[in-house]
Amino acid sequence: MLYLVSLIVLLLGLAAGERFPDIDQRTHLLLHRSILTHGLVLPLLLFAVVSRTQWMPLRWLSMGACLGVAVHLAFDLFPRAWTGFALVSLPVYGWLPAPVSWVWIAVSMFACVYLAVKLARNIGEAFVFVLALGGVFVYAAIGEPVLWKPMAAVVVSTVIAALALVVTSRAAD
Repeated sequence: MLYLVSLIVLLLGLAAGERFPDIDQRTHLLLHRSILTHGLVLPLLLFAVVSRTQWMPLRWLSMGACLGVAVHLAFDLFPRAWTGFALVSLPVYGWLPAPVSWVWIAVSMFACVYLAVKLARNIGEAFVFVLALGGVFVYAAIGEPVLWKPMAAVVVSTVIAALALVVTSRAAD
C-alpha cells in the first residue's frame, strides 16, 4: 500500500512540477518566465521541507516536482530566440538579459535534477527516478519543436548530479 501511495504522489508531483513554471501566465502579478516560477525556488523549498523525512510518499512527491520542473526548464532552455517572453523576468526590474536568463534556467534545471537525485535513497528509488524522469520527459515533449537539445541537457545534468552525489558521499565517509 505504501508503494501505491508513493507512486500516486510521485505522479502528482511530476504533473505539478511540469506545469508549475507556467502558472505565471495565469496571474496578473507576474510576467511570463518569472524568476519565481521558472527556477529552483519551489523545488528547493519542497526539498528543504521533505529531504529529512523517511516517509517515502513525501520524498517521492518532492522528487516528482523537482523532475517535472527540471524537464520543463530543459525545454525552456532552447527557445526559438532569446528575446521577449523567452527571457526570465525579475519582478519590478523586468526581463533579464539573454545570457543571464540562459544561465538562470540552466543552473535551475541542474539544481532540480540534483535535488531529485538526492531524494533517491537506494537502487530501487534510483530506478523509480529514471523511469519518472523518462516518463515526464516523453509527456513534456509532446508538441515541442525541439527534442534532442533538451534531452541532452537532462541526460548531462543527471549524469553530473549522480557523479557529484557519489563524490560527495565518498568524501563524507
